[in-house]
Amino acid sequence: MAKEQAAGFETNFRKLETLATELQENKISIDQLIPRMKEALSAIKVCKEVLQETRSQLSEINSEFAEVREKLAEDN
Repeated sequence: MAKEQAAGFETNFRKLETLATELQENKISIDQLIPRMKEALSAIKVCKEVLQETRSQLSEINSEFAEVREKLAEDN
């Protein structure tokens, strides 16, 4: 995962945490609600994209480890 994606995930996840807290504490006015929900939707999309990419890369790494294990088993 690139540093930009990691920073993007962390930043956007914090935005979502802040929004959730503000909603729970009734700190968002009705005038702010729609723009904040749009912001939340964008943050969710970034987080989802990063998580999907991470899952894909981890799957590839896992496959490579399996290949290495098989070769080691064959050599022994």
